[in-house]
Amino acid sequence: MPTLIQLVLLLSFNFERLAMNTDTLESPSTSPSVLTDQTSNLLTTEDDWRRYLGITPEHSPSQVQSYRLALVKLFHQYALEGRKIFHLTVTYKKYRDTQYDERICNQFFINFYLKSFLPSLLSTRNFHKSSKRPLQPICYAFIDEHESKPRVQKSKVEFPTRLHHHALLAIHTKILDKFSPMIGTNTIPLRAKYASKVMTTDLKECDAMTMLYASKRLRQYPDFLAFPDRLIPC
Repeated sequence: MPTLIQLVLLLSFNFERLAMNTDTLESPSTSPSVLTDQTSNLLTTEDDWRRYLGITPEHSPSQVQSYRLALVKLFHQYALEGRKIFHLTVTYKKYRDTQYDERICNQFFINFYLKSFLPSLLSTRNFHKSSKRPLQPICYAFIDEHESKPRVQKSKVEFPTRLHHHALLAIHTKILDKFSPMIGTNTIPLRAKYASKVMTTDLKECDAMTMLYASKRLRQYPDFLAFPDRLIPC
C-alpha cells in the first residue's frame, strides 16, 4: 500500500510521463488548470480546487493539500488521454460490535477489486497479462469514515469510525461497453467467495470536486491503494 511519500513519487512519475505529450498540454482548450465535469459539462478551475482544500495565496499548502491537488491534476491528465473518470464507493458489512481497522478494510477492498471486480470487467482472472494490463482501470482507493455523528452507548458517547472506501477510476475507452452496466448502485457483480464483506457499491461519473472529496481523510488514513501496482515507480 502506498504511503504519502510514495504518492509524491507516483504523481511525479506520472506527470513526467504525461508531460511528454506537449501538443495536448499546450492546447488552450485543454489547459491543465481546467477540468471538464463529465456529469454536467461545467468547468471547474484550479482556483476552485484550491478553495475547496483551504489553500490561500497567503500561506503555502500543507503536504496533504499539495498531494490532493496533484491527484486531481493527475486524473485531469488521464482524462486528456481519453480515459473516462468515475467514482466508486464501497461499504462493508458490520459484524456485531467489531470495528474494522484501516488494514483490514484495505484487504477487503483488495479482495473485492482483484478477485471480483477486475475478473468481471475484463472477463478473465489473467488481467495481469500484457494484453490485458493496459486495459485495466487506473484506480486509487482512499479510506473514509462511514459515520460522523456521535452515538450514546452504555452511558457514554462514542464516535463510531466504521470505514469504507472511495475509489477514483480512470477507464480505458475500449472497456467502456463492458464497464457501463456496472454504473449505478449495487450493480457491480460480486463473487461471493471474494467479496463477502462488501455491503454496497455505488459507481458514478466523477468531477474534480468529487476527486477531492474522495481523498478527504488522506491525512488520517495515509495508506491508500493504487492499481495496477506497477504504476508505482520502484
